[in-house]
Amino acid sequence: MSNPISNDKYRIVAVDDSYNKTGKVYVKIQLINTSRIFTRAVSELYSAEWLNSFSKEDVAHIAALYTAEHTKNLELIELFPKRNAATKSSIIIVGILFAAFLILSNLTAIKIAQVGPWAFPAGLIFFPLTYIFDDILTEVYGFKVSRRVIWSALFANLIIISGTWLTIYLPPAAFWDLQEAYATIYQAVPRIFAASIVAYLVGEFTNSIILAKLKILTDGKYLWLRVITSTAAGTGVDTVLFAHIAFMFTIPYIAIWEIILFMYVLKLLYEICAVPLTYKVVNYLKRKDNIDHYDFKTKFNPFSLSVD
Repeated sequence: MSNPISNDKYRIVAVDDSYNKTGKVYVKIQLINTSRIFTRAVSELYSAEWLNSFSKEDVAHIAALYTAEHTKNLELIELFPKRNAATKSSIIIVGILFAAFLILSNLTAIKIAQVGPWAFPAGLIFFPLTYIFDDILTEVYGFKVSRRVIWSALFANLIIISGTWLTIYLPPAAFWDLQEAYATIYQAVPRIFAASIVAYLVGEFTNSIILAKLKILTDGKYLWLRVITSTAAGTGVDTVLFAHIAFMFTIPYIAIWEIILFMYVLKLLYEICAVPLTYKVVNYLKRKDNIDHYDFKTKFNPFSLSVD
C-alpha cells in the first residue's frame, strides 16, 4: 500500500520510537474498520492525498510530527498532546456498568441457588459480565483505561461493602423486627470478602494484560479468539484463587476443585456466548469515538493509575 485508496479512512495508532536514533519519524496507521496496521513515514503522509484520509485531529498530529522532523526539533513529538481516550463519555458508561455488575455480584453472592445437582452463589450470574466490559475497555481504549476502571470499581465496591457493614451496627428502631435478617444478608464473612478482592484484582488484570498483548501479536485480528483466550486465563486464576482462599481447610479439598471446575466452565461459556455482542459493542465504540488503541508502548504495571 503506497497510496491511500479513495474514500478509505485511516487513523494514527502509535508513533515509532526509532526517531530518537534515525531522526526520521514513522507512525503506525490503521485502515479504519479493519485490523490492518501499516508503518509509514510522516514525510510520506504529509501530502494532500494522505491528509484527506485522516481526521482533523490526526492531521494536526501529522503536521506536528512533520514539523518536528523537518526542524530537527524532536522534542516537539513528546510535547504534542495525544488523543486522550479517558475523556470519552463512552468510558464513563461502560465503567459504570462494570462497577455495577461487580457490586451486584458481591451483594447477591450470599444467595445460594441450585440448578439440577449444581449449587452456586447467585452472584455467579453477574460476575462474568465484568470480564466482558473489561474486554471492551481494553480492546477499544487500551490497558491504561481498563486499569483505572478496575481500581475505581474496586473502590466503589469497598464503599458499598463498608457502608452496609456499618449500618448493621446502627441501633434498630423499636418497631423494626428485621435486624437479624438484615445482619445475615449484609454481614459478609471476612474470609469470603478477602477472597473476592484478591481474585478480582488478579483475574481482571490477567485478562486485560493478555488481551492487550495479544492484540499487538495478532495485529488486531481474531477478536473472538483473543477475548476467549484472555478470559480463559483471567477467570482461571480468579476462580482458583477465590476457591482456595475462601474454602481451604473448611471443606474437603476435592470439593474445592469441584467448585472450581463448575464456576470456571460457567464463566467461560458466558464469555463464548457473549462474543457476538462483544463484537457489536466494540465495533460501535471504535466508530463512534474514532479510537482503536494498541498498547505498543504501555508498561503493564497494575498499580499505576496514569492514563498518559
